[in-house]
Amino acid sequence: MISTSLLTEFQNLLGKDNVLESESDRHAYSYDAAVLDAVVPELVLRPTNSEQLGKTVALCNENKLPMTVRGAGTNLSGGTIPTKEHGVVILTNGLNKILEINEQDLYAVVEPGVVTAKFAAEVAKRGLFYPPDPGSQAVSTLGGNVAENAGGLRGLKYGVTKDYVMGVNFWNAEGEYVKSGGKTVKCVTGLNIAQLMVGSEGTLGVYDQIILKLVPPPVASKAMLAEFDDINKASETVAAIIANKIVPCTLELLDNATINLVDDFTKAGLPRDAAAILLIEVDGGHIALVEDDAEKVVEICKKNGARRVQMAKDAAEKNKLWEARRNALPALARARPTTVLEDATVPRSQIPAMIKAINDI
Repeated sequence: MISTSLLTEFQNLLGKDNVLESESDRHAYSYDAAVLDAVVPELVLRPTNSEQLGKTVALCNENKLPMTVRGAGTNLSGGTIPTKEHGVVILTNGLNKILEINEQDLYAVVEPGVVTAKFAAEVAKRGLFYPPDPGSQAVSTLGGNVAENAGGLRGLKYGVTKDYVMGVNFWNAEGEYVKSGGKTVKCVTGLNIAQLMVGSEGTLGVYDQIILKLVPPPVASKAMLAEFDDINKASETVAAIIANKIVPCTLELLDNATINLVDDFTKAGLPRDAAAILLIEVDGGHIALVEDDAEKVVEICKKNGARRVQMAKDAAEKNKLWEARRNALPALARARPTTVLEDATVPRSQIPAMIKAINDI
């Protein structure tokens, strides 16, 4: 039980509006997107600047209050479900400023509450590119992405969040400020604390500032949808594309059940009778090379049993394809009685064997 004097101290520090103590408010932060039991915290705290954040962490530590750090709560790991031991939730969505976008040295400095899609759009306005694109990017925060090492549709070619984290400044459990990493490409002095913080799910400290690497955007891209009557043929096509030394920026397989659930949800006009579809996009720095890769991918798909390959005619058609895929999670979440999502990782060459084994089960 949090004492009245400590509650007052939090309110004086953060303002009453940023100390949530009602049952309904606390319940709203008792769960995340994981299929796990909810745990109602004793208190929800929302600092809005670095100083408040540090003092909040220190106060919790002094009073032996377990802390659960939360961004938008879109993770699927239970990473933001509070502890059962009289804990508090610390929200970082109030620290939501893009502090710097450096177009010369290709990095950005952000607070943890910046929404992923808004950041990517702001970077794109400067003619730069931030590749990680988790399915929840419209609401997920960069702090949450770093805490969970989020991936996204472009992960096959561009990697995941850890590949873009150059530095992390954070408050440790005792409210001490720690700086790690830096703004230079070659930053090799001392322990690589910044990468240790990636994927730590709030267990090692509370992020205050994150330094992210930016890259030049691709000049051209081509997207396509390949339909298959056999999911095993679709999975063999995935392995064949990679074996032919082509690494698409995005390569996604949807089985028949997912196709129909997504089409019910989005009305995207997906081929509902297909056993599986592949959504494929290739990109690069030269239009001719991208077109050449796209033609090779079409040939590989047909050679491996695709009944039809449809190339997106323009950006609008391409975006429609990817919007359908990004809506797979909310579409699957509508399935009854429930849907439990798990990531399974195998070497790319073993995808056909994995698909076959899953179907055999």
